[in-house]
Amino acid sequence: LSLGDVQKGAFSVAAKTNAPVVPITLIGTGQIMPAGKEGIVNIGSVKVVIHKPIVGKDPDMLCKEARKTIASVLTQS
Repeated sequence: LSLGDVQKGAFSVAAKTNAPVVPITLIGTGQIMPAGKEGIVNIGSVKVVIHKPIVGKDPDMLCKEARKTIASVLTQS
């Protein structure tokens, strides 16, 4: 299991508007649609984990917290 890059744009908007960020982890997508083989879709299941909202005014902190939250679930899988 691996965690891809996190795009920071949404965190900037959330910080400016004081909107909560809700991290979501998807587990099992790599088996269904392997990287580099997007034309192939295999049968399988995906586990969706919806985490508690994170609120803050610092986009870097929001990004780091969301990444840490998602990574903690991936290391358990």
